[in-house]
Amino acid sequence: MVAHSSDGLSATDPVTGGDVLVDARVNLQEKLPRSSDSTQEGLEEPRIELPTVDAFRRAIPPHCFERDLFKSLRYLVQDFAALGLLYFALPVFEYFGILGYLAWNILMGVFGFALFVVGHDCLHGSFSDNQNLNDFIGHIAFSPLFSPYFPWQKSHKLHHAFTNHIDKDHGHVWVQDKDWEKMPLWKQLFNPMPFSGWLKWFPVYTLFGFCDGSHFWPYSSLFVRDSERVQCVVSTVCCVTCAYIALVVAGSYSNWFWYYWVPLSFFGCMLVIVTYLQHADEVAEVYEADEWSFVRGQTQTIDRLYGFGLDQTMHHITDGHVAHHFFNKIPHYHLIEATDGIKKVLEPLYETQYGYKYQVNYDFFVRFLWYNIKLDYLVHKTKGILQFRSTLEEKAKAK
Repeated sequence: MVAHSSDGLSATDPVTGGDVLVDARVNLQEKLPRSSDSTQEGLEEPRIELPTVDAFRRAIPPHCFERDLFKSLRYLVQDFAALGLLYFALPVFEYFGILGYLAWNILMGVFGFALFVVGHDCLHGSFSDNQNLNDFIGHIAFSPLFSPYFPWQKSHKLHHAFTNHIDKDHGHVWVQDKDWEKMPLWKQLFNPMPFSGWLKWFPVYTLFGFCDGSHFWPYSSLFVRDSERVQCVVSTVCCVTCAYIALVVAGSYSNWFWYYWVPLSFFGCMLVIVTYLQHADEVAEVYEADEWSFVRGQTQTIDRLYGFGLDQTMHHITDGHVAHHFFNKIPHYHLIEATDGIKKVLEPLYETQYGYKYQVNYDFFVRFLWYNIKLDYLVHKTKGILQFRSTLEEKAKAK
């Protein structure tokens, strides 16, 4: 049986375009937090009126919603050119041995992720006004990264539609205490292992299908319509074709592995780090169906400044992610300006759970590793509202 939200939309319903669909499932009056009546007696949530989606939209300059095809194409060419230059400069990096090779892979991961962000604009419809063109360019950006465009378009849009929903948030595994207790030891130990970041995108998530279903197999649980299965085959063929072309160019399986697959794993690691830190934090809340609403879920998203030029290189998907979550049809080159509007609307909620969340994280890699150890599973804060176990234990000790 498929769980439905209070507005009747299910996770298997078609997802076709960002803001328009999202607005359809948002009530003008957002749900208010309810008092706890069973989980932690005596603990009550304050009743806070949340802004509507329209309030956020009015605070953002209208031109932020405009798409510029030529500007979008420039970023596409820019990222491909950067990757090409890195391949051209590979002998220089290898001159410095294993450390040079490691540095090269890190840069390949960063610029590979930047290219992924351009493709990510395509699947949201923020690359251009023509969705057929968006889908075509999206495959050009995603396929060399061995990332299936159409399948991820579906799972990712469901993540946007149900952000921080305990059951329906795709792409983020919200583990509860009851799940943790049943989990085998090897699964409990996998997340804290430093190398897990290189494996979570591929093969764990996209191929093996943990937790949403395989993105490469047309009969996985992710797909419910024949049209989606056809799209899966198309995207998979594109990925395999690019991998084969890379093998032909490399000339040997050894070269293919070291100069195509290994840098792909660094791209996957960068993607995992960024997406994890956008939503996992000590202060973040996750909601059951009766407590969840669109605005409430989006306010738990965190903007993080990585520094070192990474935010600009990766098209501000790191420090402009809150705005992107409210309105995913805003092109990446307008996210920072749109963020200023989001901050103004959330300013009255600064000292509440729903204020704008921003952190400067030059230590983003160390933080990613530490949070994977510390933020192990969720427990109930009040009825229908969950936070990470470690957060609530620290709060209890501080009292």
